[in-house]
Amino acid sequence: MKPIFFLSILFFTLSIHAQIPRPQLSPKAKLVQTVGLSEVTIDYARPSVRERTIFGDLVPYNVLWRTGANRNTLITFSHDVVISGQPLSKGTYALYTTPNKDAWRVYFYNKTDNWGTPAQWEEEQISLAIRADVQDVSHTESFRISIENITFETADLQLAWEKTAIQLPIVFPTSKIMESNLSKMNVDTASANDLYTAAVYYLNNDKDLQKAKVWITKAVALKDDAFWFYRQKSLIHEALGELKMAIDAAQRSLELAESAGNQQYVNLNKKQLREWTER
Repeated sequence: MKPIFFLSILFFTLSIHAQIPRPQLSPKAKLVQTVGLSEVTIDYARPSVRERTIFGDLVPYNVLWRTGANRNTLITFSHDVVISGQPLSKGTYALYTTPNKDAWRVYFYNKTDNWGTPAQWEEEQISLAIRADVQDVSHTESFRISIENITFETADLQLAWEKTAIQLPIVFPTSKIMESNLSKMNVDTASANDLYTAAVYYLNNDKDLQKAKVWITKAVALKDDAFWFYRQKSLIHEALGELKMAIDAAQRSLELAESAGNQQYVNLNKKQLREWTER
């Protein structure tokens, strides 16, 4: 009976010390956002206003802030970026700010293992410090960090809480990555999908359309039933001023889309053909 008795005591002791999960006033959040061919990851906690005065009171002016709640906020870039015109290497940083009424100071800090702000602030640990003007916004109850206004190569890092926001423009190396990838592509052995990707990238980014034409022509030769390939082929020909070839490619795209039952591409091609034949 003794082993059973001791096991019962142990179970009772562990039960007493077990922690009951509870909802957090400042819940954790994780944002993963792709921009072009890069990824931004943000880990932070989201405190709420709860009828308090935030900036200049709960978060004092001209005092370093953890930029969130609980553990310091972390931001990770998968590639080197340019923020507000200044370069920042890929990696993970603690995101700190010093709010003020008209502008904030934003810091990308190398040491990421702090709970809140560092006990000792080390200037040499700052990878980047940026000034950001304050914007007035509608009421934001829960503190929010987001990536806004996304294009292939740019986006804005936005911080908003209460009626205050700041925004930092970021440039991503999408073109550099794409050009590096394309420089390694062997046209003779490349897949239809890779050729299509290269052609569409050149079309959408005002690059060498003659190269785009070569790539898309080879792509459709390898994959003759792809209506979306022919759609892009028609647009490349049109951009080069080759209207008859554009109409022929759009007509082929329309036929294939009808056979596949893809109404979206049927409508796109019919609309395009009407416009081109009326010229």
